[in-house]
Amino acid sequence: MIRIALCDDDRSIAQHVEASIQTLGILDCSLDVFYDGKKLIDYISANQTQYNIYLMDIEMPELNGIEAATLIRRHDQNALILFITDHQEFVYDVFEVLPFRFLRKPVKAAELNRSLSAAVQHINTSGQLFFYNVGHEKHQLLYRDILFFESSGRKVTIHSISGETEIYGKIAKIAETVDKNIFAQTHVSFLVNLEYVRSIRQAEVILSDGAILPISKRYQREIKERHLLFMERRCGE
Repeated sequence: MIRIALCDDDRSIAQHVEASIQTLGILDCSLDVFYDGKKLIDYISANQTQYNIYLMDIEMPELNGIEAATLIRRHDQNALILFITDHQEFVYDVFEVLPFRFLRKPVKAAELNRSLSAAVQHINTSGQLFFYNVGHEKHQLLYRDILFFESSGRKVTIHSISGETEIYGKIAKIAETVDKNIFAQTHVSFLVNLEYVRSIRQAEVILSDGAILPISKRYQREIKERHLLFMERRCGE
């Protein structure tokens, strides 16, 4: 089930968005509504719960949307945060909390539909599994937990948010099997999850955790094009 949290101190806007979501008919979806950021954070802390999608007003008293999103990000890197705002200048203030989309006030049903549909599709895609063997044991990792693959000789190291795992294999073979909308090669020895790319320079990629991966001349154009397409799908219009 996809869990959605809606947080807006303007009750009329919250009720409008809530009604719009209910008419979308998203299957397997639950919605909780909060009218200020502090109550949302208190509820998450008290119930040890997480949401897949947050629809968050930026301007709220006591604890605004950016502050609430910052607290959420400390414990959850995978949630999709969609900010509701009528001030475009806030776009640069929220970069660190990795927003998924922005919804302009007044929120239009068509825009909400496009954004939530994209969010659900992204959740389903990033929830795919990568299967691998360690000895005779079979293992699996969620795509969204994998930062990048690194090969050395006949072995490949899987760099994930939980640590490193070494397996036998080749990057080229892994690149053939994973979703090409999510992963792209930067080098014959590196395959990166585009979700974690924060900047691309001429000869290197910077990831969200500070890791720096090389880009060979062979992949310079491809990685830029693939990342641009990823961001277009990720962020929409």
